[in-house]
Amino acid sequence: MEQRALAAAAPVDSLRFLVETDTWNDSVEGTDKKTMDVTCGTKRKQDNLESNTELLSTDEKKVLWRANFEEFIRRLRHKACVANVKVRVNNDAAIVLAAALELSRHSETKLRIDNSVPQSINAIYDEVIKREGGLGMDLERIRASLVELGCEVPLMAIDETYSVDLKNIIEQARIEEVESIVLKRYGREAYKMFRLLSKDDHLLETDKISETTFVEKKDAVKILSKLWKDDYLEMKKVITRGTRQSEFILWKLNKLSLWGHVLDEMYHAALNLRLRITHEQEQEKEILQMPRYKRLRKVRITVEPSQMNLDDALP
Repeated sequence: MEQRALAAAAPVDSLRFLVETDTWNDSVEGTDKKTMDVTCGTKRKQDNLESNTELLSTDEKKVLWRANFEEFIRRLRHKACVANVKVRVNNDAAIVLAAALELSRHSETKLRIDNSVPQSINAIYDEVIKREGGLGMDLERIRASLVELGCEVPLMAIDETYSVDLKNIIEQARIEEVESIVLKRYGREAYKMFRLLSKDDHLLETDKISETTFVEKKDAVKILSKLWKDDYLEMKKVITRGTRQSEFILWKLNKLSLWGHVLDEMYHAALNLRLRITHEQEQEKEILQMPRYKRLRKVRITVEPSQMNLDDALP
């Protein structure tokens, strides 16, 4: 999505500067015509002076603007990280993160970065106290918040710099988003098993999952199979050979493929909601002033907030 926006926001030079090129050509053509029509002498100089003045005034009025999508997406990414930390950790950590990202923003060399640019504790402190709620924070509170954000405490206080792991924050936000989808779609038992797999991040046997989440094995198998069929989990069968052959079913969460799958589902859901709203509007177009308008209004009140929630969740 980010790549598409950036590509659309950066047209080729021939299109970006088309207005300037046309203005110059038109003015030059006008100048040439005037030069050919007049005789040599004072009048030619006067016409050239007038045309040059007109050209300069035209160029001053033609100002081209382009949306800075790179900076827009960077700020949106930072804002999402701060909002997630505020809910998941605490308000102090969110203030410190916002300060660190503001200092880091001008030094970032690319759009997607895994870690913020290292900043000194004094620079972070100076930025923190400028923010609402940060005036009363001292260095110790700021250091504690940086630790909560996953920063490593420097061994030497001479060069005390900190860099925030943004990749981990975004990873946690994605997991929480998918966990909420699993909870609503498959129920609390599926949510507990999915959460266990997302935290362990390795293959787990069915019995282990059942025992840890306190879900009956037969129910656990049904739920895990459903999640696997819907591409939320990966399954692997292992057969052991010995005095007696045994088969074990192992389950794992592949986060990389899961993000793409869930994002695709969210885009489809957003499209379906948009189409539903359009369908309802077309169906009731001729009777908007009649009592059935209340039904259309009720449908829109139900559907449109769902679409807005999906828009907020989409990256």
